[in-house]
Amino acid sequence: MVSALLLRTDRSDLVDAFSGAQPGWVIAGFLCYALSMVVASVRWTMLARPLGFKQRYSQFFGSYFTGMYMNLFAPSTVAGDVGRALYIAGGPGRRALAFTTIFADRGLGFVVLVFVGAVATLLQPGYALPAPLFYGAWIVPPATLLGWLYGPQLVVRVFDRDSRWRTMVEKDLEPYWRDYRLLLETSVVAGLFHCMQIGSQVLLARALGLKVPWPYFLIFVPAVNIAGMAPVSFSGIGIREYGYVYFLGRVTVERHAAVALGLLASGVVLLSGLVGGLVYLFWNDPQLPRATPAAVQVVEEE
Repeated sequence: MVSALLLRTDRSDLVDAFSGAQPGWVIAGFLCYALSMVVASVRWTMLARPLGFKQRYSQFFGSYFTGMYMNLFAPSTVAGDVGRALYIAGGPGRRALAFTTIFADRGLGFVVLVFVGAVATLLQPGYALPAPLFYGAWIVPPATLLGWLYGPQLVVRVFDRDSRWRTMVEKDLEPYWRDYRLLLETSVVAGLFHCMQIGSQVLLARALGLKVPWPYFLIFVPAVNIAGMAPVSFSGIGIREYGYVYFLGRVTVERHAAVALGLLASGVVLLSGLVGGLVYLFWNDPQLPRATPAAVQVVEEE
């Protein structure tokens, strides 16, 4: 995907864009992105503890960053999510429950991201946005919220009352549907996480000298990140660059500059994954998982 985009981009202009990047702003963008992942590990910890996972935060932190490293080896976040779920499970009997903490973490993050993008879209009607995006801002947020609160509870009704899956959703996962304080607090943390990730893109754009109003990032970065969740690329690479070309082109940013920002953002994501690799190697926690990306096979063999 990226190679096809590069073939249609003036490489000399692209090189000039990178050569003019200001290192200080690039470093600031990377640090902002890396710190957002720390916030994400806090959110996951908050969602896991009501289900009985009482490990120290340092163990969640180490597992989360190890998962970031594992995500470099599989599409989307599959490998990292499987690895951190198996780690906190602590045994075969709690693996299903551990995986639900991952689904809840991703699901809540998705709902909040949708709301951030939708609110920004509705409050900034001056941009020439595609009609589906504008109308979707009215429809998708309430749909995702209702799906979060009631979807799983309705789906499991197809199982018998004594089914293990129905019991887990209706009883074990009750905090995710009934504990409104937990939902509010984790939503606030998720909002902070997304704002930091969007802020990192603003800083990277500043590094390249792009004159894009920062509120516009609240519209297009969530849209591109949602598209990047599809398990068809590694860490959203390719989808991110095409998305940036499309949305930034609507505010008269030249193709080579949009591609440069997309590639720089992808580089920050990959570098953060390598930081996760350092945690994997050196984190001083005797219980830190020493799984490899092949840990995905564990689930398949069961």
